[in-house]
Amino acid sequence: MYSILQPHLQAVESCRGFSMVDDIGFNPIRIDRGGEHSMIVGSDGQMLEIDSQNEQVNEGAMYPFPGVSSCGVVSSDHWIGSWVDRSMRKAYMGSFPLGEKWESANSDSDGSENGDVDHSVSKSASWTRELQSEPLAMCMVDGNIVFACLGSGIYMIDGNASEIWRSPYPRWRELEDLVGIDSIVSLLLKEDEIYAFSSSGGYSVISMATGHEINNGILSNLPDRVHDVRYDQDSGWIIMLHGKNVAIMNDLNSNPAIFRVPGPVMDVFPCEGGWKWTGWRHDGYFSNGRLSTFGRNEVGISLFNNIVLTNSGTWKIFEGDDQKFL
Repeated sequence: MYSILQPHLQAVESCRGFSMVDDIGFNPIRIDRGGEHSMIVGSDGQMLEIDSQNEQVNEGAMYPFPGVSSCGVVSSDHWIGSWVDRSMRKAYMGSFPLGEKWESANSDSDGSENGDVDHSVSKSASWTRELQSEPLAMCMVDGNIVFACLGSGIYMIDGNASEIWRSPYPRWRELEDLVGIDSIVSLLLKEDEIYAFSSSGGYSVISMATGHEINNGILSNLPDRVHDVRYDQDSGWIIMLHGKNVAIMNDLNSNPAIFRVPGPVMDVFPCEGGWKWTGWRHDGYFSNGRLSTFGRNEVGISLFNNIVLTNSGTWKIFEGDDQKFL
């Protein structure tokens, strides 16, 4: 199931007082950020651990699952991720220790056909679980893992995979006609509450302690479907949309401020009371009510330490760093 990695030119580029790390050697789709360590997730199931200075922890990519991880989070000492075998309609979750080189998963389909999770997930996992439905989003909450599974519910488990609580899958009366195409795209923690957001703009507020739904609502006047949502105490809310728009909100009950951008925003980071981001062939800033975008040749996948990881697997400077904007 693995693709053969093509050779990449390796170059170290000095810029603004730091040295960029080499080309990572594969096409990334996201970075699961942690404190001291983070995981780069590749389009063919690759995983690469990096530290807070962008340096690789282990040599070469690892393959914890036979395919690409659907979602994942980083705790203090483990990466917890999921994988979906769509041909067999099965989903798995596993926890893998940081700072170690993992054995590769078994790509032989016989393991999946036998229904044995141990045959399809790397033996380096601290634990593995077969799930009843597809995991959609995850977040860390005080050392515990919260994840949503399609149609079945939202769950909190501890670091040993013991269930703490489960909450029913959110429903929005106004979105009943869209149930077949709607799904949870983002989970995040705000103070002592967990916010779940759907692709159609529904949100559910859940108690961190009990899993009970406190409130729910619909984000109004969005021009496109929701891709992801982020929150920062100083910067407020940013809604990443599938089309060429991004929405900024101070309060979920207010009308969003919609801004046109060159393409979908892929990753954001709070910056000086606003946001900076990278996305489809551009980087961008929003601060003091003003938006500025800067073109780039590649697609920016993620921001990490003010550096952009592109879809080709190279590290590039954030294009706005050389622009006077504030």
